Amino acid sequence: MTVAAPHAADGAGSAAGPMGGGADVTSHRPELAIGRRALRATWVGAVAVAVGCGLTVASTAVTYVSSFPTEASRRQLAQLTASSGGLSVLLGPIGDIDTVGGYTFYKGYVFLTSIAAVWAVLITTRALRGEEDAGRWQLLLSGATRPSRATGAVLAGLGGSVGLVVVGVFAGTAMAGLDPDVGFSAWDAVVHALAIGLVPAVFVGVAAVASQVGRTRRLATGLGMGVFAVAFVLRMVGDAGPDTRWVRWATPLGWSELVAPLTSNDLVPLVPAAAATLLLVGVAVAVAGRRDVGDGVLRSRDVAAARDRGLGSSTALALRLETGVLVAWLVGAVAMGLAFGAIAHMTVEGLPEGTRDVIDSFGVRGTFVEQYFGLVLLFVAAVLALLPAGQIGAAASEELDGRLRLVLAGPTGRATWLAGRLVIAALALALAALTSGAAMWAGAASQGVDDVSLPTLLGAGLVVVPVCLVALGIGAIVLALAPRWAAASVYVVVGWSLVVDLVASLVDGLRWTESLGLFDHLALVPAQPVDRTTVAITLAVGVGLCGAAVGVFARRDLHAA
Repeated sequence: MTVAAPHAADGAGSAAGPMGGGADVTSHRPELAIGRRALRATWVGAVAVAVGCGLTVASTAVTYVSSFPTEASRRQLAQLTASSGGLSVLLGPIGDIDTVGGYTFYKGYVFLTSIAAVWAVLITTRALRGEEDAGRWQLLLSGATRPSRATGAVLAGLGGSVGLVVVGVFAGTAMAGLDPDVGFSAWDAVVHALAIGLVPAVFVGVAAVASQVGRTRRLATGLGMGVFAVAFVLRMVGDAGPDTRWVRWATPLGWSELVAPLTSNDLVPLVPAAAATLLLVGVAVAVAGRRDVGDGVLRSRDVAAARDRGLGSSTALALRLETGVLVAWLVGAVAMGLAFGAIAHMTVEGLPEGTRDVIDSFGVRGTFVEQYFGLVLLFVAAVLALLPAGQIGAAASEELDGRLRLVLAGPTGRATWLAGRLVIAALALALAALTSGAAMWAGAASQGVDDVSLPTLLGAGLVVVPVCLVALGIGAIVLALAPRWAAASVYVVVGWSLVVDLVASLVDGLRWTESLGLFDHLALVPAQPVDRTTVAITLAVGVGLCGAAVGVFARRDLHAA
């Protein structure tokens, strides 16, 4: 039976609102309080994403005009990347790279849309299915609202957070436009902000539907991330060559690219983006009003045998709770590796000889195939380095929601609890890295590319692990000090590291900034030799940070929700 919210005649009553705490439902419009609560719970992360996006856009535009000040230098850059289907697959649209706007969008497109999409999935599943898992959604619906209205209110609040990201992109673009050499107009800034903002807006809708389909937050998050992975692969296929460009119309990431902001400013692709967002939100609201609270479209049996697996220790319990999410990450790692491997032949065949200069700027050497997989490893590392964000975020939520107090009321110590969580994340990282390397080899072999062996790509996957452990250690330190900021800290560190690595590789005057990011210590196998000393030091730093985090966490008071 669907849980219906009884309507008090006088509007009295109160309940715990989304994301914890008490929401004021004594007004005639309790949905306004629910929406405000959802916005308050997510605005900090939204501001972090917005600031990161804005600064990325502004710095990229200003760097371009200083590094390529003349038309001749810009034409030379365009010639180096002309006809390079491979570079387009990896980094996005390069058709207008000889203009300030074209270069700015190309440099930030993949990073900004990917980070925004992942962030949108995580905050939405937490605000909807996460609240249902914790039992607070049921308390909310005992007041003066209904499931469909409450869902719509939460999505409206999340829409406000997406709006903050749009404002951040607009501000960064407009700020760069104040430089007369950049020359972005206010309209350019508006269209650019909409082109980037449409991606998280659509994925809020995707995650909202996933929250109704999946019976747990972990399943909902896995479904949402799976849709993102498919969308990302479709975008790569669409950028692989002229014959597949139509595929870009089948993915939200392609719609963003088709807008061509800062150059053509085509508003037509915004139409399917808006339609898809409204349709997904409408479906989520409708399904929320028709299903049983606590269940999902993928229903479970009403009666099932008791399962005591994972109840013997806090680490086993954490593994049981996180299995669905970790399996989704492994599936995503395999899909990503297969996609990168399968398009290797198209990428390499599309590279003109002049493009070697651009690729060489990343410090990779060897054949085009080896250089390609070396560059791919950078993106694989950036994706896998986000795995700790989910694990750190889950640990922080367990503390902030009050569930950790129940665990620690038994014989489990704080140090044991956090150490177990970190061990699970580290082992998941290693397994995901190995499977992505094996999948890359399988994808390449399926297309007749046999220049790189299976052991080489398995080793490339393992090389990623120490760098990702440093990201895990940083998140763990922040968790031990300020859990509310723990997951966001990993996103910021990884995003910053990828941006500085890409910019420093293409701008000679900024090469010193490479040392400020994680990936400066990553050997891009097979196009770079592995320095065992660097690997050992990086591994020691990651393990040391995790150990320090365990020590700090064991000595501080727990935070309340």
